[in-house]
Amino acid sequence: MAERLPKTILAADPNLFVCDDPNKRWCVLYTRSRREKKIAAQCVQYGIRHYLPLRKSVTGRRGRRYTAMVPIFSGYVFVYMDWANRRRLLQTNHVARTIDVPDQEKLLSELRDIRQIEESGSFLHPVSRIARGKRVRILDGPLAGLEGTVSRLKGKSCVVLKVDIIHQAVACEIDVGMVVPV
Repeated sequence: MAERLPKTILAADPNLFVCDDPNKRWCVLYTRSRREKKIAAQCVQYGIRHYLPLRKSVTGRRGRRYTAMVPIFSGYVFVYMDWANRRRLLQTNHVARTIDVPDQEKLLSELRDIRQIEESGSFLHPVSRIARGKRVRILDGPLAGLEGTVSRLKGKSCVVLKVDIIHQAVACEIDVGMVVPV
């Protein structure tokens, strides 16, 4: 049976990416297999600000369809924490390792872009590696202003947005006429 997430994990926090404590930094938690939601629930329990981007996944088995919210970046949760919270989360046994983020502003910019797409309701496709192509800016619609790389996915044009620190990316279907080269 699918695990239900507390509403606080799914709630949109307008101050999510505000860095208001000099003792805290954003870092990436690389979780043990299929434990992203568990560590997110632990973050909620401990009052730790985090971001777990999710996408809708529809699967079928024996004539039935199942819909679940699954992590966009399998195995990764983004967390704003200090050393005490890091130690606390490592003790949960859900975290395999932590990844320090040297360029905080770049990570936050990339996460804001992913969140904007997530909140727009556009369908996200995980991309295992970043395709080579032209860097573009989206001109119109709910994604106006976002920048990414044009690619092809399942025969359709899309814009790939990447999160460099974890070497992962997502693709968003887009009309190529709505973009301009950067």
